This record gives sequence, C-alpha cells and structure tokens, in this order.
Amino acid sequence: MIRAIFALWLFLFSAAVQAQEAPQPIVRTTLEQDTAIPGQPLIFRITILVPTWMPTAPEFPSFEAQNVVVRLPSRASSPTSERVDGDTWSGVSRAYRLYPMVPGTFQIPGGPVTITYADPDTRQPIKADVDIAPYAIVGEAPDSAKDLTPFVAANALTLTREVDRTPEDLSAGDALTLTTTIKVTGVAPMFVPPIDVGDPVEGLSYYPASPVLNETENRGQLSGTRTETITIVPENAGNYQIPEQKLSWYNLISEKVETVSVPTIDLTVTGLPLAAEPQSEVLNWRSMAYWGAAALLPVGLLAWLLRKFGPKTVTLFHEAKAKYEATEYFAYRHFKKAISTRDYSAAIINGLYWKKRLNSAEIKPDWAPLEHGFTVLGSALYGSESQVSKADAHDAWSQIKTSAAFVRYQTKTQARRKSRTHLPPLNTDWS
Repeated sequence: MIRAIFALWLFLFSAAVQAQEAPQPIVRTTLEQDTAIPGQPLIFRITILVPTWMPTAPEFPSFEAQNVVVRLPSRASSPTSERVDGDTWSGVSRAYRLYPMVPGTFQIPGGPVTITYADPDTRQPIKADVDIAPYAIVGEAPDSAKDLTPFVAANALTLTREVDRTPEDLSAGDALTLTTTIKVTGVAPMFVPPIDVGDPVEGLSYYPASPVLNETENRGQLSGTRTETITIVPENAGNYQIPEQKLSWYNLISEKVETVSVPTIDLTVTGLPLAAEPQSEVLNWRSMAYWGAAALLPVGLLAWLLRKFGPKTVTLFHEAKAKYEATEYFAYRHFKKAISTRDYSAAIINGLYWKKRLNSAEIKPDWAPLEHGFTVLGSALYGSESQVSKADAHDAWSQIKTSAAFVRYQTKTQARRKSRTHLPPLNTDWS
C-alpha cells in the first residue's frame, strides 16, 4: 500500500515538474534605427517563436504615443521559423512603421504580448504573456531645415490653386470656390501641414471645408495629395486681393530647402446684381378697375375726374410709390421674403440694402447676432459635407429670422426714444 502511494506521488510530481519545464515562447524586438526625419518611417520588428504552433494570432500592444504615427503596412506580418536546441520552432514576424510627426524625442510604451500556442505534449492551448520593454525614438530635422516651420519633407512637392469662376466678374453675394492642392511623393499626405490662406480680407466671408487626403503606396513608397477647399463670398462691391501662398519644404533628394508658391488672385466685385435689387411691387390694374367699377361712380363723372386730375394723380402716385420703395420697411419686407424662401444670395443682398437704409436713418442697432447667423448658415451651406445637416441649416435660418426681428425691434425702440428727445420743453413759468 505504501509503495502504491509513493509511486502515485512520484508520478504526479514528475508531471508537475514537466509542466513547469514546458518551453516558453521566445519574443525578440529590433529597432533598426532610432532617429528619422519627421514624416519618414522607423522600422520596429517583433519576432515570436513557439515550440509547436499558434492556433490563434498573438495580441500585440498598440505602441501609440503622442506625435507619433504607428502603422502596419500591407504584409506587415509574415511566418517565420528557426532552429532552437535542435528543434524547429515556428512563429510570426511583424514589422511596425513608426513616423515621428515633428522634431523631438518620443517615448514608445511597451506592454504584454499575449501568445497562445499548443502544448508540446498534450497539444492543449497554452496562454503566455511576454512583456515588451518601452523604448524611445527621435524625430530630427536636418541642420539646413531646423528653422523650417511648419516642417515638411518629401522627395517631391507641388502646389496648385484653382477657382471655379472668373474672379474679375463677381457680384456681391456670389460664391467663389478656391481649391488648393498639395501633391507630395515620398511622404504620406497626413504629414502635409494645413494651408495658410493668410489674414482674412475685410469685406470677404470665408467658409472652409474639411481637407481631403488621398494616399497611395507603390512598393513601400508613400505619396498622395492634400486638397483644401474654401468658399469666399464678397459682401460689397470693390476690388479685393487673395494673397499669394507660399510653402517651404525640405527636399529629401537634393537635401535642400525649397519653396513653392501660387500667385495673388485679384477679385473685382462690380456691385449688387440688378435682378437682386428689391423689385417694385407690380400694380394690378385689372383689380383696380374692378373695384373702381364696383364703386358705382357714374362713367361720365369718372372720365371727367380722370381727365382733370388724372395726370397729377398718377404723378403723385408714382412719387409716393418711389418714396415707399426707398424706405427701410420696403427693404425689410424683401429681406423677410428672401428668408422665407431660404434664398441665401437674395438674403445677403437684401439684407445689405436693409442695413444700408437703417444706417442712413442714423439708427444703430446691434447687428452681431444677425451676422453670426449668416456665418453659421454659410458654414452649413458651403462648409464640409461631413458637418452639414438639415437641422443645422434650419436652425441657422431660424436664428437669422429671429435676429432680424430683434434688429427691427431695436430700430423702432431707438426711433421712439429719439422722437421723444426732440419734443419741446414744457412751460414751467407759473407766473
């Protein structure tokens, strides 16, 4: 009995020892270089070997760090095998590309790699976590480009700019679309900096869209384009200039700093479109004749009155009509009509007419909420499609309508106060 118990204990002990001595996975890491020009890749390779095989893929850390782009290109992982202590171990090798985005030193965090492989004896899956140590990489600009801000390096770079209409033939409220494209070779377009359009020009409203990046890869070499679109709406007649654009960059082939540019664009805004000016209200002569007949006036008397007073009456009528069409109320009615029909160009043009007539009346309301409403609406109409929604446009139109009503309320209030200040003083002499 004692011998049987001892044999069983010996068997269990030897099995435990064998389990403890099961070969562990091998994980090796290599960083071919630790310094690169910003935008250029550093290769970090991880090799995993196990004594049998891996029924599931390993789970790798993300290696994400600030100002570093970590990418896995196509075919980044490949099978591998080696001889270890006379046995063939199989595994996988994975190569990461790490791109420093700007000059500086960056700490890349490590983390555990979770490996599942088959037990050499039982063929049952075993899980093992192997830690990868953190490491550092450096983004360093060449000496000749250390003062380059923003920094961009490529094998080739071109800058082009296009407009969608003739810039010398514009009217206030017209939309001019400006498209600027930077094409690069030898670097991903994500490393191309945003295009600086310069300081805003007074009298022009700007509505930028989100940039569009297109990337291609040919035998490991990245290239692509960064396209930025901005819609410019002139608010008043005049001559404007969209300034010249320049971009300095480091040529990786010539190892020199080069500069590309696009010329200045001159805008000529001839004025408000005649068709957009508040139109005279059409008189319905037929209706007038009908109501005249309905008045049951004697035909003879009516003819006599028209012959005697007609020309003068027509003259007075046209004078009164012209005065009415020059009023602030007339311009406001057409502005409200453009808002109701949601005609953006007509709303801008009629709004400018209304503002001009209010300012000429020495009334100074607060235009800021109304101008903000047009800015929001312009962004919704001409901005990035990913940011546009029907709700945004609806809310912007509602804000413009509410702000216009508030401006007119301020106008009436100021006008009433002004009229009161012009009243003659009361007679206080009681003697």
